[in-house]
Amino acid sequence: MRRRGLSDDQVNDAIHLYNLGWSLARVGEHLGVNHTTVLNKLRERGIPTRDTHGSPRVDAGDHR
Repeated sequence: MRRRGLSDDQVNDAIHLYNLGWSLARVGEHLGVNHTTVLNKLRERGIPTRDTHGSPRVDAGDHR
C-alpha cells in the first residue's frame, strides 16, 4: 500500500528539523518517507535547500 505523503503538521516538523541542520535523508527517515518527498515539500513551501556539503544550493538559472 502506498503512503499518502506528509500532513501539514509533518511538513512543519520537516521544515523545523531541516532548519536545525538535519539532512533531507535524516528528516525523511524520521518521518517515514523518502528524502525526495521531503525535498519536494520544502520546495513547495519555498524553503531554501542545501547541497550535500551543507552550502546553500544555487539555482541553475542563478549566475552570480
